[in-house]
Amino acid sequence: MSIPFVIPAEYLGRIAGGELIRYGAILKDAHTGQIVAHLQETGVVQNLLKTGLSLNPASGSVASLIGVAQNVMISKKLDALQAMMGTMQTLQIATLASSVIGIGVTAAGTALIIERLNVVGKTLEEIEGSVASLPAKWREMDLRNKIVNLKTTIERLQEAEFRPDAAFVTQGVEERLAYIFDELHQGTCSIVLEAEVDARVLQTMLAALSLCGSTQIKSLLWLDMKEAAEFRARQQCSKLQDLAFLMPRDVMADRLDGGEEQALRLSQDCSEIRMRLASQPALVRSLITQDIDGRAFVERVQDEDGEPLLILPARAA
Repeated sequence: MSIPFVIPAEYLGRIAGGELIRYGAILKDAHTGQIVAHLQETGVVQNLLKTGLSLNPASGSVASLIGVAQNVMISKKLDALQAMMGTMQTLQIATLASSVIGIGVTAAGTALIIERLNVVGKTLEEIEGSVASLPAKWREMDLRNKIVNLKTTIERLQEAEFRPDAAFVTQGVEERLAYIFDELHQGTCSIVLEAEVDARVLQTMLAALSLCGSTQIKSLLWLDMKEAAEFRARQQCSKLQDLAFLMPRDVMADRLDGGEEQALRLSQDCSEIRMRLASQPALVRSLITQDIDGRAFVERVQDEDGEPLLILPARAA
């Protein structure tokens, strides 16, 4: 199936000139608000993260992203990617590395998602071992057990790749991910209401929500259940909106151990994740309108090995 992807260079001038703006994973006309195109990070970025990049999340520079991958061509493409997104902080490569939410449909394979979940699990152990008084809700929700459950569920998805009943297995995984997402969301909502909140706790929760939510949307698209993917993305976005209402920045600045700086960072992370999810229904509508098979779309994005970013115009040329 031919998917009308284009490379970012065609849009750089319009973005630099302020004609187009990014909202989550979509590009909008700055004057009319009309959706022009959909952004999709590819397997290139995820493979770079997987194969040993030295990533300094505090830096946000292309140099820190390239790290040990001494590849001039990739460096130039990431320079172009930075120009398109404005800054690496806006792209949030650090968030992409830790949570695999990415932009658009995450191109991360299940093995990399499991690897990132291991990082989340290790972070949880460190938090539990170093924080003298964990929030009561933290203990009640047994987050580490939920992360193990999430990891086991995604391992099942990895196994599906080698089974003749892959679609049946993926359907079961997608259903289970819906329950886990709701459990993580409810737990996070409870934690932000605590009088004192450890910033690492919330960062870990957002990472887990990102992993769970993005994997579920990707699973639904792989199954070519595009209407269901659209509905689920709207539901996830609504839940994150509810969470945002519970954690206004001025209030969180008083509750968080890191004060205003941590409150700002968490607010930006939550907003970015919410915007990316909010942009998914429009992508699904484009797939339906252009008669693009969901599985073909996901596999095409994952298999791309030359460009770190592809763009799907809102309407076929």
